[in-house]
Amino acid sequence: MKHKKLVFQTVKFLILLFIAFSSSDATAQVTNESPPKNSTIYGNITDDLSGESLIGASVIVRSLQIGSSSNEYGYYSLTVSPGDYVLEVSFVGYTTQNINISITENKKVDFELKPLSTVLDEVIGYSKKETKSQVETVLGGISNLKSSEIKQLPSFLGEPDITRVILSQAGVSSIGEGTSGFNVRGGNIDQNLVLLDEAPLFNASHLFGFFSIFNADAIKDLKLYKGGIPARFGGRVSSVLDIRQKEGNSKKFKGEGGVGLLFSRLTLEGPIKKDKINFLISGRRSYFDLFFPLLGDELKNSKVFFYDLNTKLKWKIDDKNTLLASGYFGSDVIKLGFEEPESTTNDASSESVGFQWKNATATLRWNHLFSNKLFMNISGIYSKYEYGLAFKSDSEQISDNNQGTFDWTSKVENWIFKPDFTFYKSAGTKFRFGAHVTLYKFKPANVQSSEENINSINFDSENGIEIAPYFEYEKEWIKWKLNAGLRYSWFGSLGPQNIPTYAENEARTTESIIDVTRHEKGVINKYSGLEPRLALNYSMTSQSALKFGYNRLFQYIHLISNTNAALPFDIWKISGTHIDPIEVNQFSVGYAYDTPKNNFNFTLDTYYKSFRNIVDYKEGADLFLSENIETQLIPVDGFSYGIEATIHKTKGKTTGQLNYTFSTSQRKSKPNAHSSEQINDGTYFPSNFDRPHILNLNLSHQLNTKWSVNANFTFQSGRPNTIPIGKYTLERTQFIQYSDRNAYRLNNSHRLDLSATYTPLGENKKWKGSWSYGVYNAYGRKNAFSVYSRLTNEQLRSYQFSVLGAPIPFITYNFKF
Repeated sequence: MKHKKLVFQTVKFLILLFIAFSSSDATAQVTNESPPKNSTIYGNITDDLSGESLIGASVIVRSLQIGSSSNEYGYYSLTVSPGDYVLEVSFVGYTTQNINISITENKKVDFELKPLSTVLDEVIGYSKKETKSQVETVLGGISNLKSSEIKQLPSFLGEPDITRVILSQAGVSSIGEGTSGFNVRGGNIDQNLVLLDEAPLFNASHLFGFFSIFNADAIKDLKLYKGGIPARFGGRVSSVLDIRQKEGNSKKFKGEGGVGLLFSRLTLEGPIKKDKINFLISGRRSYFDLFFPLLGDELKNSKVFFYDLNTKLKWKIDDKNTLLASGYFGSDVIKLGFEEPESTTNDASSESVGFQWKNATATLRWNHLFSNKLFMNISGIYSKYEYGLAFKSDSEQISDNNQGTFDWTSKVENWIFKPDFTFYKSAGTKFRFGAHVTLYKFKPANVQSSEENINSINFDSENGIEIAPYFEYEKEWIKWKLNAGLRYSWFGSLGPQNIPTYAENEARTTESIIDVTRHEKGVINKYSGLEPRLALNYSMTSQSALKFGYNRLFQYIHLISNTNAALPFDIWKISGTHIDPIEVNQFSVGYAYDTPKNNFNFTLDTYYKSFRNIVDYKEGADLFLSENIETQLIPVDGFSYGIEATIHKTKGKTTGQLNYTFSTSQRKSKPNAHSSEQINDGTYFPSNFDRPHILNLNLSHQLNTKWSVNANFTFQSGRPNTIPIGKYTLERTQFIQYSDRNAYRLNNSHRLDLSATYTPLGENKKWKGSWSYGVYNAYGRKNAFSVYSRLTNEQLRSYQFSVLGAPIPFITYNFKF
């Protein structure tokens, strides 16, 4: 078993690295007879009020111009020569501490930072909010947001929505309102790795894309990597959205939530044993279906709702060991039931159609400190995504048993093992290494039907394994910062599976299948590749920096969908005999500037990406119950490039962000493809999400101690579209003639959202509440989602479809206790 051998080789590689760095650390531990040349201060940085670990907090020795930052679990390590120093400890939204410290030996020093006083800020009418400077970060094209910032950015119907926050960032777009996922720098939606406590999510939306599955009350931190993607991430080629849940308050019991017109949420957290074991549980549910009785008896049996449940448990065993267990469970239930009253012929009937999506993740992590310089985290992860469609009809007209049913279910599962080590060699030098072992199991479709014209179908599962060791090196000099990494990814598609063979020099169709081979257990196809990563930061001045980056990434799984919304007919496929892995190479250059008072930040990023082996679709592709779905697919190559500009105002009564993106995303079928598998005669064509101009503006203004207002405006160029350009008659039947693929564009789209928040300054310090009012799509813009056409009385008519074409008001009450 070659993949088992590779697993053992990966483990051997990690053990050798571990021994090497452990030995390096051991040689640095000198006996009392020989005073150490350098000493290490290390520890954890946490929130003073909740005990929550702070990710990315800085510990800096200004006199030496060196420092360190806390990792994903709040741990830091800094090595300096013995002496007396002033340590500056800082984090976004917290008061900066300056600590006098004498360092003569290795010393554990924990820091607790105090959150900035919100009440004081409101009274003086001046925001003290500070963001981590883009000038200081080595990685370009990265967005980092905390929970408090997420809640101040665009929301949907009063609910803070992480997906809409992501869509407001430069370089990010979508097909339109009500679509699932997002597109980053010209990539497909399946090319984004979305992680919740390290667990991958395959559909991060509710209700066909209108809401994200993330409850902002349960989220601590998120990072969106667009340009510089560290070697520890892999499996997707366009971006990484790394979301971390809160750990739970370790000092006292707390709660927060909100009640709106359409959904409510509640989060509870607190210590089971103070400063030792703490928990978090957060739930959210919509109740759209409660309004159905107002719409008449026909919908009385209908249900439309979604729910989310986030959980987390942290156990600090001792100073060197911590266990964390977290999970997410969410579902959409859409059941539309229709009843027809008895007619004059006494034929009563009822019909119902239902959709359901389910996400479930579980993550178990063990943090261990081998020494003050060597930190380890081992993660075991499980992720599952189930989705299905059901139809039921009960009528005297259908069949002998008076009932017709149709039930479609699909499932995606992941099992992941991730050991990760960080070695803090010296001030400004850090190594990170580890590996990912991922097992994939995709169940494309299981169809049960009592309809006479539809047979029950049970497609074979598709199985795969991906093994990826990686190594990262981080180094800081006075003017330069470097993050260099290398990832080696190996992927194997596994049996059992039936593999068709197609006739040479013919298009892939069911008619061109000449043989089918049955492969039992074992590796059927294998792919591998090196993925170098490089990021450089050159400090021009203390307020400005230039950035350079290069990434190569491979992706071995593919979303097969020719719709814009998440539907049960979407399926996931692994790379294999007839579907090659995607390869992307990206080059980027950026510039960052902070004003002297740090009240304005400016960033400018440019990039160029090349794509190979993206899945596209034949004209008129039929994906429904297609056993050999590769006969409906076309592999294409492509490129994208763009310029992204961001201006961020971080201080004062008025804060906000302006993002502008100019970009293009082009595709082209393979030059050696069969003529029937060429798109637009083999010329370049815009991708479905090619939007040359995107502008997002978000402004917040503090009117006084009680009232704040927010405005969000978005503009996007119309997306490409294939439209009917005429009609023709063939054998007395009329057909619509369409243009070349994506030769035209829909109208430009734009929207304005307004909101206001009222926070009474009551004397009850145990309960704090606020009211949020607003209107989504304030001036009722009918943005085109799609255009469809019909032949009516020999006339070709086209119609524009808009998802949300009217102003939608909302009101929400938020509270904390």
